[in-house]
Amino acid sequence: MHSAAKVKMMTIRKIVSAGIASSILCFGLQANASSAWELEAISKSTGYTVHGELGGENQFGLLKHSNTCSNDEFYISWSSDSADIWSLAGQKVSLSADFDGVPIDIPVEVVSIRPMTGGQHQVVFGHSFANSELLTLMGQAQSVNVVMASSNISQYFSVIGDSFSLAGFTQARSQALTRCNSQSG
Repeated sequence: MHSAAKVKMMTIRKIVSAGIASSILCFGLQANASSAWELEAISKSTGYTVHGELGGENQFGLLKHSNTCSNDEFYISWSSDSADIWSLAGQKVSLSADFDGVPIDIPVEVVSIRPMTGGQHQVVFGHSFANSELLTLMGQAQSVNVVMASSNISQYFSVIGDSFSLAGFTQARSQALTRCNSQSG
């Protein structure tokens, strides 16, 4: 084979290889784009969360703690611009949730308040665990609407309700369990 023919053949192989790699990469991104759920390390635990439709900082999800990976603790994070938000620290509150028409009150505690930029604060609610019936409901529902219905809590938030997609919840929970089990021991 002449050197010019060799160069053409190598160039064609590179283009075909790049095209195949590009197609695989695009397929991988599309497969992951179907779910907005994210896995992340949260305080030495595995969190699986999804962002709300209204508030970019609002999150709904659960945590799996190392060595107790079969349990799922609620992790709900909300943005507040209230200077008085610190009075909620440690308070037990109830959030109203609606899973495709099935209303449930979720008793949670304000577990942390963290200052962010622009006078905003991240408020994290937790210390409440989902039972198997609720986890099954979450796997079947399309979305959950969470509302701070009580005035003793809603006064601290400019956005008191948000909707969260549950598409991909079951897969995210499975991945969180795998990650949690790998970190336990």
